[in-house]
Amino acid sequence: MAAVVARQRPVRARGHDRRQIVLAIVVLVLGALGAWYADANLNGYRQQLFILCAIYAVVAVALALTSGFTGVFSLGQIGFLAIGAYVSALLSMPPAGKQPMLLPGLPEWLATFDSSGWHPQAALLFASLVGGLAAALIGALVGAPLMRLSGNYVAVATMGFLIIVHSVAVNWDDVTRGARGLSQIPTSTNPWAAYVWAAIAVYVALRLRNSPYGRAMIASRENIIASRSVGVNVLRTRLLAFVVSAFLTGVAGSLLAHQIGTVAPSGFYFATTFTVVIMVVLGGMGSISGAVVGAIIMTLTPELLRPIEDGVSLGPLEFGALYGLSNIIIAIGFILVMIFRPQGLLGDRELGLALLGRRTPQQDASGEDITITPELVSAADAANPDSRG
Repeated sequence: MAAVVARQRPVRARGHDRRQIVLAIVVLVLGALGAWYADANLNGYRQQLFILCAIYAVVAVALALTSGFTGVFSLGQIGFLAIGAYVSALLSMPPAGKQPMLLPGLPEWLATFDSSGWHPQAALLFASLVGGLAAALIGALVGAPLMRLSGNYVAVATMGFLIIVHSVAVNWDDVTRGARGLSQIPTSTNPWAAYVWAAIAVYVALRLRNSPYGRAMIASRENIIASRSVGVNVLRTRLLAFVVSAFLTGVAGSLLAHQIGTVAPSGFYFATTFTVVIMVVLGGMGSISGAVVGAIIMTLTPELLRPIEDGVSLGPLEFGALYGLSNIIIAIGFILVMIFRPQGLLGDRELGLALLGRRTPQQDASGEDITITPELVSAADAANPDSRG
């Protein structure tokens, strides 16, 4: 019977792969249509909402890589967002905004670097890559000792990293201008750039999850002792996830800086940290699709609920301005989700055609259908008569 099952597996796997490829193409096309529509037809405000959804999707997917795949709960993710934003901003600012009287701590080559003559998207790509690489380098240096920790210890340690980054941004006045922040950053992030980076982040995360490294990450999350006993290098797998996550978050910081045109320390601290954590927890800690869904919900919902703060009417009852009501509604909704769906909206599942069928997680992971049916048993007996009796 094993031989018959083995012969059927490649067919099942190929069918599963084809379905996933078709789904990926559909999602990419829908996303491209959304970016085209936002770029061509939406007003500036709604375009900014689309861009913010894509940027925070990148950040949420990056955090899911660390916290969802390896189980290392990081509270320092926004530190990498700040690093990417500041590094890319210093590269993109015109030399007039980096004069020694304004930023005396800059090295001469950076103070005179000028990308204003480049194509805006080429300059944005260069700044984003450099910002991401700078965040990844610092992530490697910081992650080497921190990824040896587990549980609450690593959460507190990564929070300490966030506090250090914020303190540097506030006090290194010669380079960051302190609490005043940096300005004169070209606003070159458009819906297409944000969508492409969001698609890249999702692709990288899914490919990493389905690779041997991703399986090692999930194994270390489920049982660190058992994973070590079978030869998994827990530190290496955690550090890989942490560095890739830092790179993607640094790129998102660059996109954010080039969207609003300014960066300031106040935008990269605890409020943003907890918002991104809610995105990942709401969507499902182990789901890339869930991270994207959570990012979209947590970006759009406050804007959709904002009009009710000006006053609402419920039949004969009329209420005046209710400032903060939108935040209360979001908090109540989040509490309800955690009560009735503690694993998040998607849990460990991914949005895909597999959700339409009744397949076990093991079958989803392998792309195979290993159900033993009477027909399969009969075929196995016919192929191997000696196994009867």
